[in-house]
Amino acid sequence: MKKRILQCLSLVLCAALLSIPAAAAETEEETPARPGPVAYWGTVTWMGEDSFLLDRGERDDLSDAVVVHVGDAPCLDAVTGNTLNLDTLEDGDTVYVWVGPAMMLSMPPQSAARLILGNIPADYAVPQYYEITGSVITEASAVLSVAGSNDTVTVPASAQVSPYLTRNLVTLADLVPGTRILVWSDAKGTPEKVLVFAYEYRGYVAAAEDGTVSVNGAAVDQKAKTTADGDTLLPIRAVAEALGMNVRWDAAQGAVVSYGEDMVKPAPLESETLMTALPGGAITAVDSDGTAEEVYGACVIENGVTYVSMAALAQALDLYRAD
Repeated sequence: MKKRILQCLSLVLCAALLSIPAAAAETEEETPARPGPVAYWGTVTWMGEDSFLLDRGERDDLSDAVVVHVGDAPCLDAVTGNTLNLDTLEDGDTVYVWVGPAMMLSMPPQSAARLILGNIPADYAVPQYYEITGSVITEASAVLSVAGSNDTVTVPASAQVSPYLTRNLVTLADLVPGTRILVWSDAKGTPEKVLVFAYEYRGYVAAAEDGTVSVNGAAVDQKAKTTADGDTLLPIRAVAEALGMNVRWDAAQGAVVSYGEDMVKPAPLESETLMTALPGGAITAVDSDGTAEEVYGACVIENGVTYVSMAALAQALDLYRAD
């Protein structure tokens, strides 16, 4: 049964919602272009039903500790990859936790878990958790760019690739940008087992240096534009239609993107609209219940083509921004 050490709460002082890189670089290596999940390890001290103190125990002042909020993060057995009941984790157990790249500044700092690994044997080489930002896939291997690193991960065709919590068939071809994976490697560092988590996006979009725009790995027939301040603008119709969405023009709202006929729609669906983008005006993302939320970004029209900031488009249409 979980022990609740409520006095640990007194350690969480002066919390400020300042997003800072989790585990800021402890080496002099080049900073990765995109922050990714950050790994922590240590022993557990439960603070409540949904949070625990993770402490390496190397410093008495807890400066090497972090408060982990569990939320919906999967908890897995480090050896088998099977689901592990959080109730089996006791105070003093050693776990590995991957958290998001942003933390709440406090003492000790706090962050939300993305993945928890328990039941770790002594001197065991734990699997590694990655977020794929780019991939080159052939019959022989998948060469993956991953968030938080300038190195690549090469998964050979011989590796066992399996899905998490489903019976769906997954292969190297499913290792696309936006996918999160857990990788077990052999003594030489070659991946031999890959656990693939459910894809969380409607697709992925990328813009090359020459302006070529690709959606789910296929180029569209219009290029991106770059503003004077470096903002990348994408042709909204070309991207949306490549995803199977419908686009129409409305004098008051500008470009209106809605669900395509073949898209899976949430139930109950109260609004067919996914987003609107008015040149020189507002960009909004629309939930299935019809709630509209303004998204920061630029929208312009040029030669009859409406362009919108890549970040805003990805947010509104739930797309992953691939490298």
